[in-house]
Amino acid sequence: MDSPGLDAVLTRVAGAVAFAHVRRVSSLTATLDLADNVFLGIEPKRRFFGLPGIVDRAAMRTQATALLRKVDVYSPLPTLASRLDDASRVLVEAARALAHGATVLAFTEPTAGLTDAGAERVVQVLRRLANDGIAVVVASQRPSFALEIGDAVSVLSAGSVSVVLRPDDSRPDARGRLLEAMAGGGGAADAHPAGADAAGTDAAGATGPAVRDPAAESPSGAVIEIIDWSTDDEFDLETPVVMGASLSAAAGEIVGLAGLEGSGRNELLLSVFGRTAGTIPSGTVFIDGLPVDTSTTMAAIEHGIFAIVTVQPKYRVRIVGGISAPATPSMLPALVKAGVVTRDDETRSTPGARALEAVRLRGRDDEWVRIRSLLELFPESQHRVLLLVEPTRELDAEQRAEVWLLLRVISAAGKAVIVASADLDELRAISDRVVAMAGGRVVGEVGRGASTLELLTLVAPL
Repeated sequence: MDSPGLDAVLTRVAGAVAFAHVRRVSSLTATLDLADNVFLGIEPKRRFFGLPGIVDRAAMRTQATALLRKVDVYSPLPTLASRLDDASRVLVEAARALAHGATVLAFTEPTAGLTDAGAERVVQVLRRLANDGIAVVVASQRPSFALEIGDAVSVLSAGSVSVVLRPDDSRPDARGRLLEAMAGGGGAADAHPAGADAAGTDAAGATGPAVRDPAAESPSGAVIEIIDWSTDDEFDLETPVVMGASLSAAAGEIVGLAGLEGSGRNELLLSVFGRTAGTIPSGTVFIDGLPVDTSTTMAAIEHGIFAIVTVQPKYRVRIVGGISAPATPSMLPALVKAGVVTRDDETRSTPGARALEAVRLRGRDDEWVRIRSLLELFPESQHRVLLLVEPTRELDAEQRAEVWLLLRVISAAGKAVIVASADLDELRAISDRVVAMAGGRVVGEVGRGASTLELLTLVAPL
């Protein structure tokens, strides 16, 4: 199930049960100790010389110790949250939820980024809490993890829930049923998205790209080749987000890049295009067989590579006073206007600098007008390669169909196109082939006509 969908479900039941949602991003306060974090905002109080509101620190320490022991955290109470390992941060979040009286604990990818030992520790605690009568809900895009940890497994997709595995249901076909539910019930013959026929016409009457015959249109050699590309998370330098990925696209070819959240699909293209994601990468980009420099957006553009990006990644900017704070490109214009962004971010190659550059380049036009204008101009441009990151995520069916047609015009002009998207059906509809990523690596590819289930088996391996 996806975490936005989980949020919506939990919101609907918020008035009926006491629940807490532990997300992938920790909400612990780094400068507070364990007891203060567990009881932040609900500190036990006592009266002192007739004055109300005095924090009863002795009672708070006693209660915090009991709750932390319950979730397998034995660090001394004076330990600051900043000194905890990743697994302990997840478990302290669980202790905080219990302190607030939660009877339902919901976790989004609770073991993501953890070591094997840390992941096993978290899983054991979740099972112990369930045995103690706490309802534990885990949202994950990893079907193998869902089957491993869940007594019951459901798939939340497009706003509907499909029950795959019930308690005490041990049928051996759970794996296949889970993948089919994630694929929306599509079978091996499902070569086109629901609502679209072989000519690319959807239920609303909008016409998408016509199906191409690869045998009759064999594109010439690769225009762009990305070889053995790796990069790390720019905020967690020890966490790789892309590992040894290789990808190519030929003249006149549209290549889809598929993957679930955390697969590295978007980071790969953003890193290639001027390092707009990740750290300094390793690997090589070839254009027409020659290595080129793409270390800045201008360098990438000079070598014929252009990108259209709709995602809004978070950046950290260093504001006045030296405080590092998260921000998105949409937030930065107000920060710049208020004069609270330091000039250092404008001169150094930092995420903040790249975000500020995005603010300057960002026009006032509607997002759809901007995307359509860029696509219409691209066939006559000097650029050879077009990279797209989630190009239709905010568009309606008619606008999406128009993007599909424009991409075919671009490919017919001999350009190479690579499209990264989480929408597997869309990628199957518009791409000559789809390359799959999982866990930061390229794990395989499928050709035109492959089913959603076949592609999903690659991007969500069991």
